[in-house]
Amino acid sequence: MLIIGDALAILAAYSLAYIVRVKLSDIPPHELVAAQEYFLSLLILLPFIIAMFSLIGTYASRPHSRWAQVGRVLFGSLGAMLFMIAIDYFHNVPIFPAKLVPLYGFLFSIVFLSLERGVLYFARYLRRRNNIGITLVVIVGMSEATRDLIATIKSDRNYQIQAVVGNGRSATHKTWRGAMRNFNPQIIIQVATTKKPEIDLELLDFAKANYIEFKFVPREINQTSDLIEPELFLGAIPMMTLRPTALDGWGRIIKRAFDFLVALVGLIIASPVMLVVWLVLSLTGGTPIYRRKRLTRFGDSFTIYKFRSLKIAYNGIDPEAGFKKMGRPDLIKPFRANGDFLENDPRISRFGKFIRKLGLDELPQLWNVLKDDISLVGPRALIAEELNQSEDKDTILNVKSGLTSLAVVAGRQETLPFEQRRKLDVYYVQNWSFALDIQILFKTFLLVLFARDRGEK
Repeated sequence: MLIIGDALAILAAYSLAYIVRVKLSDIPPHELVAAQEYFLSLLILLPFIIAMFSLIGTYASRPHSRWAQVGRVLFGSLGAMLFMIAIDYFHNVPIFPAKLVPLYGFLFSIVFLSLERGVLYFARYLRRRNNIGITLVVIVGMSEATRDLIATIKSDRNYQIQAVVGNGRSATHKTWRGAMRNFNPQIIIQVATTKKPEIDLELLDFAKANYIEFKFVPREINQTSDLIEPELFLGAIPMMTLRPTALDGWGRIIKRAFDFLVALVGLIIASPVMLVVWLVLSLTGGTPIYRRKRLTRFGDSFTIYKFRSLKIAYNGIDPEAGFKKMGRPDLIKPFRANGDFLENDPRISRFGKFIRKLGLDELPQLWNVLKDDISLVGPRALIAEELNQSEDKDTILNVKSGLTSLAVVAGRQETLPFEQRRKLDVYYVQNWSFALDIQILFKTFLLVLFARDRGEK
């Protein structure tokens, strides 16, 4: 960000210098240099100026003192001016229309570079104060490695230590439970100590249940666990890491961008079909849109939208209540045992069966995808009562729920039992890849194309 800001500041400074000397001054310039040619020359020289800024340590990762930063701004601005004067002197075609242009550019550079840094530092201050883009860390365990870890994390502006648990001058809490009552970190790092040389399984379970990344610093490098994989944290400290999901970092950004683009295009293309379905359902009475609270990432609830496929009498109530209402409580057990699916579900209207077979009832969920409630692909969005039945609930809720899922395209003609579907959800969470998303979307398209009912709604 600082490199981009510096480039824009230099461009703005020397562009303003040209305007002040050539456009606003009554004194004619010494050379006739057109504005387009002058700006093109600036663009060509700009990478070399930024490289020079880098050589003098302007973009060093370690923090500088205030006066050191001021010195680098002055030295960098002076160096940029002298570099461009030298190029102008040895170049056959003049770059500057007048001698005052580089001098003005130097003065404006100092002002613009200082303002740019002021804005960036203030934005960084606001970001850190509000924990925006900052990874919050709690360290559990005091040893020599803890002191090195604290120093390493403090040197990185993208991390912030919330608490240190243990006995020692650096410790802020005696127990990790006390620390967790006050803080909500994204990472828990357990450091092995003499008293606790192994992974604290209670702490590990807490991290998993609260969707927190867990890291373990062993006393010896060969002290590993089957649960977690090795890494070099911040390029300096070897530790073991439990990542609840493979979907993080740039993968999450790419997935969201893809979701937004496909959902937007999908809504535009499908809008005529959606209008027809909405009109037909409206004419049959009742609301055409089915709304229900479902769970998504981190256990957050959201309102899911679908076209109503059930008869009006059974719309908006649980399957158990619906079957009891029609006098068929005997269907509850086979319905649940068969992955929430019956071949001839008496609650579904004739038009509902038609739109389900074509997947048209799911189209309003594209709005959920656009709103970032869910993703195109992910574990099936379930109500809390259903998901609470699964022992893998915490693992599944590490990613956003999806419009379609691996369980939907399992490749079997018969439907899968509830727990098997949840196991497939767990597999997806732990083995996510963009290629897997594309594969699931393609198979979903084939299911719709061949009009196979996908069960679990």
